[in-house]
Amino acid sequence: MASDQSNKNDKFVLNTILEAPPSPDLPAKEVAALINEDSIVTLTSKVMILESMFDLVTRNCNFNDFMREVLIATMKIVKSEAGSILEMDQDNKVLFFRSVVGCSSDRVTRFIVPLGSGLVGHVAESRQLMVLNSITDNDVYLKSIEKAVGFKARNAIAIPILVRGNVFGVLELLNRFGEDEYTQTDIEFLNYACSAASKAIEARLMLAWALQPQTQHPELKKAAA
Repeated sequence: MASDQSNKNDKFVLNTILEAPPSPDLPAKEVAALINEDSIVTLTSKVMILESMFDLVTRNCNFNDFMREVLIATMKIVKSEAGSILEMDQDNKVLFFRSVVGCSSDRVTRFIVPLGSGLVGHVAESRQLMVLNSITDNDVYLKSIEKAVGFKARNAIAIPILVRGNVFGVLELLNRFGEDEYTQTDIEFLNYACSAASKAIEARLMLAWALQPQTQHPELKKAAA
């Protein structure tokens, strides 16, 4: 009797093992569409930017070099003729060029941009990404800097960098390589990249604060008293 029950159990286990797996909820064509070449490229780009930001946080370099590397890491994915990171001067409500890469980069750093003025000023004020795929007839783009440095922009994209909910600055890219305009894929990646960059900047600033002598932290002296 026990032997018969054992044989039944063995057959049940065998049939369960040999049973065909359940069919997926989505047809094979729809599954393949979800895992297409574009999504793989996007995922790879996101992994690359995360690795770059992690490396930069722990790298021994000054803050200017750190910000330049953040910009370069982003431009390796969204390839553009020129790019910059402008930082907000909270006291004077202007943006200054913290890092510039590309054509005329040595001449543009002396300029400042008032909050609300030009593409980056509007982006800093609105805290919203902005794309200009045709600059010629657009009044938002600040052409005075372009004329002063002799650089001709065809298209541009700018996105705010928020650190702890505050506008730290704006990342701007000009003249997309390989495309007539900045695409939806570029927008998705730049949103992700600036989110990763904001975390890296915050970590870098906190690390710099922690490494300062305690004499520069009056709040710590008060707590220790």
